[in-house]
Amino acid sequence: MATAAVSGLVLLSACGSGDESGKGDIEGAKDGKKSASASPSSSPSRSKSLGAPNLDLPKGVRVVFEDEATRDPKKAKVLRDHAYAVKAMALAYSTGEPDVPVVHRYYQDAAGQQVQSRVKQYRADGKVGTGTYRYYDRKVTLGKSSASVTFCESQRDAFAKMVKTGKVIRTRPSINDFVSGKAIMEKRGDTWVVISMAGKSGDKKCAR
Repeated sequence: MATAAVSGLVLLSACGSGDESGKGDIEGAKDGKKSASASPSSSPSRSKSLGAPNLDLPKGVRVVFEDEATRDPKKAKVLRDHAYAVKAMALAYSTGEPDVPVVHRYYQDAAGQQVQSRVKQYRADGKVGTGTYRYYDRKVTLGKSSASVTFCESQRDAFAKMVKTGKVIRTRPSINDFVSGKAIMEKRGDTWVVISMAGKSGDKKCAR
């Protein structure tokens, strides 16, 4: 795996999945608010409903979702905005531009700071992302004022590309191509935004 997860994950520990509605706040939601005052992307005004975002990815970059439909309208909206967030991350990594408005719209608080830091470092290393990122087994758990999305990501067909030469760094397939992740989301205005995220590379439950 020669590229960072387009979900912008901090590769810490495995995250469980579930599709059952919960009571109270989702675990990790409060952590996402700790850095709100320091993050320029934490303003609720940025997340008011603006319709579907413009997410034109560069040539050669694709984000694919393999989801089953849900009959729960609230969960459907969470999954929709999570998909927009993932595509915004793909746009940031593939262009090396973390400060585009769509990234601020979908990543706020601690997650917003994390996105800025990781994309800037990736570009500083002379790289951008390219290829296909696949998401599957996405599940939503609803809380009182937040939601969590657990998912698997395959980076088997995603690679780093050197900015100066345009060379794509292709690597041998391995278990590390598969990532399990968890995004904590909160509704601000009419938009569900990611405020905290974590995950684990090389998770066998996501392997294909």
